Amino acid sequence: MEKKTRRPIPMEFGSMPLDPVYAWGIVLEPVETLIEHTAGFIEQLARETYERGEEFSLEELERRFLAFFDRLVQEGTLTRLPDAPPEMGRRILGPRRWLRAQRIRINRTAAHWREHGGPDPASKPVASAHATPSRRSAPCP
Repeated sequence: MEKKTRRPIPMEFGSMPLDPVYAWGIVLEPVETLIEHTAGFIEQLARETYERGEEFSLEELERRFLAFFDRLVQEGTLTRLPDAPPEMGRRILGPRRWLRAQRIRINRTAAHWREHGGPDPASKPVASAHATPSRRSAPCP
C-alpha cells in the first residue's frame, strides 16, 4: 500500500504572523477568515515562485498583498476597521520585516515543492494572487 505524505501548509515555513496589522496597522476581520485567505494567497505566490524560478521583490510583494487585502474588503469577505495605532504592530515589525518574513515563507514552500515533486495539482489556494495594485499605501520604508 502506498503511503501518501502530508502536504505542508505555508504556516509551517515561518513563524511571522500573517495579519497585516503588524506591517501597516491595517485591521481586518474576521481574523479567522483573514488567516485562511492569506495562507491561500501565500500558497498561490509560492506556486508562481516555483513556476517562474525566481522570488518576488519586496516592492512587488507589497503591491500584491495590499491589493489582495483591498480586494477581500471590496468583495465583502473581510471588513476593514479603523487602522491600529503604530504601537499596535507597525512599530513592532513594520512593512519590510513583515514582507521579508512572507517572502521567506513563500520561498521555503517553493523549495519544498522542488525537493518533493511540486505542489499538489488537486489543491487550489483560497484566493487568486492576481489583483490590481492598491493606491492607498505608500511603498514600505
